[in-house]
Amino acid sequence: MQQKGVTDYWTDLGKVSYSDALDIQYNLVARRKENKIPDTILFLDHYNVYTIGRKSDPENYKNVDVIKTDRGGDVTYHGEGQLITYFIFDVRINGKKEVRKLLESIEESYIAMLKTYGYNAMLYGEPGIWIDKGGIKNKVASLGMAVDDYVSYHGMALNISASVLDGFGLINPCGMNSSVISYVDIPREDAIKGLLKEFSGHFGEFSYIDKENLIRTPV
Repeated sequence: MQQKGVTDYWTDLGKVSYSDALDIQYNLVARRKENKIPDTILFLDHYNVYTIGRKSDPENYKNVDVIKTDRGGDVTYHGEGQLITYFIFDVRINGKKEVRKLLESIEESYIAMLKTYGYNAMLYGEPGIWIDKGGIKNKVASLGMAVDDYVSYHGMALNISASVLDGFGLINPCGMNSSVISYVDIPREDAIKGLLKEFSGHFGEFSYIDKENLIRTPV
């Protein structure tokens, strides 16, 4: 991870297929390893898709077609009404891989952003973010990461619209009953702005880079 004072990148890819987003990430991971780009955050939306991680149980996705991925976790849904954030980060601190520190910083950033919008956000037993409404806890964001040598990719999916609920209803997300899934009512652009503010507190400043300039830069 970059030291504070170093300007990192962020961009908004808009709506991207899962396979195209994965290709973009692989390209950026290779460039990050060679220090051709700094730590980079990708915001995007996915077309409706179900993916499974390295630890998946077929009983949790009997009713849908899935794409196998190299991230952690079980089955999840991506689609309309989500803000996806992928993190292409060097996870080393003082030469040591600190993956847990990265995950904690990401989780803390989401919790802080949600609290600024009045949500009682928290961790609750597994990776991801939950909110408490009148004593009832619901999951509103899912976290699944991978690390190639010392560079991370994949990331967090935040539910920002009720349109995600139908998609989750066809699976047992991360092995849980789909009834635990909920969403927060935050405009997409506001969520991005709030997250960038919180990320900067953990990782240093981020500067916007046009997605075409970022993607077209060769390895």
